[in-house]
Amino acid sequence: MAEQAVGGTVGGTVGNWGRWGEEDERGALNLIEPKGVLAAAHEVRTGQAYALGLPIQREGAPIFEYRGAPQRLTLTSQTDNQFEDFPGGKEVGANEDVLVIASHSITHMDALCHVQHRGRFYNGFDANTFRSHTGAGRCGIEKLGAFAVRAVLLDLPAYKGVDFLEPGYTVTRADLEGCAEAQGVEVRAGDALLLRTGHLDNFRAETAAGREVPFAQAGIGLDAVSFVRDHDIALVGADNSAIEVIPFDNETFLSVHIALLVESGVPLLEHLWLTDLARGMADAGTYACLLTVTPLPVTGATGSPINPVAIV
Repeated sequence: MAEQAVGGTVGGTVGNWGRWGEEDERGALNLIEPKGVLAAAHEVRTGQAYALGLPIQREGAPIFEYRGAPQRLTLTSQTDNQFEDFPGGKEVGANEDVLVIASHSITHMDALCHVQHRGRFYNGFDANTFRSHTGAGRCGIEKLGAFAVRAVLLDLPAYKGVDFLEPGYTVTRADLEGCAEAQGVEVRAGDALLLRTGHLDNFRAETAAGREVPFAQAGIGLDAVSFVRDHDIALVGADNSAIEVIPFDNETFLSVHIALLVESGVPLLEHLWLTDLARGMADAGTYACLLTVTPLPVTGATGSPINPVAIV
């Protein structure tokens, strides 16, 4: 545990390894306490709920080619002759679907087993415990469970006076601190940190115009990891594809994923639609809200599609 980490060491050990015990598989979600959730409920001013998940569809959504587009296939429909044998006869039918979707497609949550570094998952668990057919022996998505949390949104484009951050822009700790100060919001231990970069706004505009969306994306760099650690943030979500800047900071593949998921045990929420939430929060005069997240409890899964709900 004393080996040098990508994002640096904390207290002589790698990030949060051992902080909540050697068998812990929930990581920074342990920072979410009932009193914090109660405080988050008191943040609600308008009662307006905002769904942060993107539509699950084959086209017009940000999809990495190797994951494939999600598919909705018909299992049964009223056009099937088999309904003639149903108790209701031809007068009654039922439609059902089969959904085929990668666990990290469109809006999703990364489990702590999603990324390994030097053969280890979060808390030092051996990455070789992962098996192709059975999934993660440690740190699967089911270990995180459903939760509610106080969330703080930092609207970085609004802070900088632009529609979206330039693709490839590296968000720094100074950017996060400056944005929080400008918005007048306090970031507390156990909070969820939501970062709006404007990437999805740009994606929609470029897609609608028939133009290719740049692979480069704005996101946080390694410098911003200390902001997450020093504030004891429980999880980080953003409107981009990887939370972190692309191309990757320090020219290290998934460097921020390593620093947050592996070293600090901080789960990540990616491809969140935050623009409507940001507007609603600005109108309500608050940048803190109650956030609920419910990943599918798929045993051993490395992630899960989600549709988080923020209540302002």
